[in-house]
Amino acid sequence: MSRHGVLARVAATLFLLVLQGCGQEDAPGEIASLLDAPGEPFRQAEPGMSISLPADMGAHPEFRLEWWYLTANLHAGDGESFGVQWTLFRLGLKPHQGPQPEPGWRRDEFWLAHAALSRPDRHLFASKQARGGSGQAGVSIEPFRAWIDQWRMEARAAESYLLDVQAPTFAYRLILSPRLPPVLHGEQGFSAKSAQGGGSMYFSYPAIDIEGEIEVDGEPVSVTGQGWFDREWSSQYLRPGQQGWDWLALHLDDGRHLMLFRIRGDPDYFTGTLVDADGDSRTLDADDFTLRPLAYRSTEQGRVPVSWEFKLPAQQLALEIRSWPGEYWNPGRLGYWEGPVSVQGSVQGKGYLEMTGYSKR
Repeated sequence: MSRHGVLARVAATLFLLVLQGCGQEDAPGEIASLLDAPGEPFRQAEPGMSISLPADMGAHPEFRLEWWYLTANLHAGDGESFGVQWTLFRLGLKPHQGPQPEPGWRRDEFWLAHAALSRPDRHLFASKQARGGSGQAGVSIEPFRAWIDQWRMEARAAESYLLDVQAPTFAYRLILSPRLPPVLHGEQGFSAKSAQGGGSMYFSYPAIDIEGEIEVDGEPVSVTGQGWFDREWSSQYLRPGQQGWDWLALHLDDGRHLMLFRIRGDPDYFTGTLVDADGDSRTLDADDFTLRPLAYRSTEQGRVPVSWEFKLPAQQLALEIRSWPGEYWNPGRLGYWEGPVSVQGSVQGKGYLEMTGYSKR
């Protein structure tokens, strides 16, 4: 295996260990030493920090982990449904303060990207890896561009974006037009992940009109629909003892949008954000709502909850959220579930479900 291939595998392992909240005692010594390298520590997300746009669409090299993340529920003219996920991750191996250094081959960050195209009972996945500083991957602010090799999300005229992904078994070229302003989650953008402290800086574009073309089995299909875009950065996403998370982003047919989070631990930690049709939003605390699994699906990779009950009495919301039939694992050493859902109950809708920490691998 080439030196670049070895480093890419180390990068993937490091990223997944950070994503899953792995502590030093759980990692091989050489990986733990990289996660806790000597020198200046990474900056931690904390209450009182603010979010500023467009600057915070760019990278945060003083933090350890961040992502640019789109999920989309799309349909063709004949009514056939599709799901799209695209995520660009940046993983820092050591913090960097001040202006970015000149481009060059350096070892302080790695980039990963995941792309998926889903249909009922079918899930296609592709990934890419890159070294930081080489120009192979990165994010620029004005104009906005996030890329890894030929995969790219970039700003267009009239406040829209192009997402262009060409993978071996599928492709999509989509125009993304945010319909609502960005929403800051939690406390002005600080999203707590436990009652004991710790969390991330987190904002979303909850309502994005989408049109374009996907390609599957060599056939182009024109599609329209809507999406949800997340920006999040942190240096310690989960605390010791937390096993993973269940995340939902929902588009309701009455024009509202809903983000829900359960972080599994002892006890579980719940939070969410309800976005009105006009873009006003409110944070949901654990006392405001209930979210519980109703049914599980046993798969080769692991047993996962695929039907959920959500109740928000103050808003007369009582929903049942169901995954599409099939398996929606994104593979890897610590595979995670990422797939579309349908919403029934007091209001109908659709959205996406992400679950981490369930894979037997």
